[in-house]
Amino acid sequence: MTNPAQGQAPNPQCPTGSKTMTDLLALVDAERTLVNWLLRQRGACLADIVAHTQIELAATEAMLNDLIATGFLVYDVSADPAVYRPNLVSRKPRTVPDQLWNAMD
Repeated sequence: MTNPAQGQAPNPQCPTGSKTMTDLLALVDAERTLVNWLLRQRGACLADIVAHTQIELAATEAMLNDLIATGFLVYDVSADPAVYRPNLVSRKPRTVPDQLWNAMD
């Protein structure tokens, strides 16, 4: 298994880019549950993730690498130990156009 810190190339078939909470709905249950847990934890090391998921190490690494390749997670090597962090963006609040406000006056 390739460690994400070694610069694994993302899968070109997987869409990357900014992910939102809505994008989590497209994930399979195990991946969605893991990302939700990581959001609450604000990131976790591999040992903590394996302990939480109770899935064997190789399967957990494969799931994490898939989530990194699709843009849901980032691997932060600056932390000690290195951690996997969620990579989701907040949606901008919707604004009402000025024309609508003017029409209401």
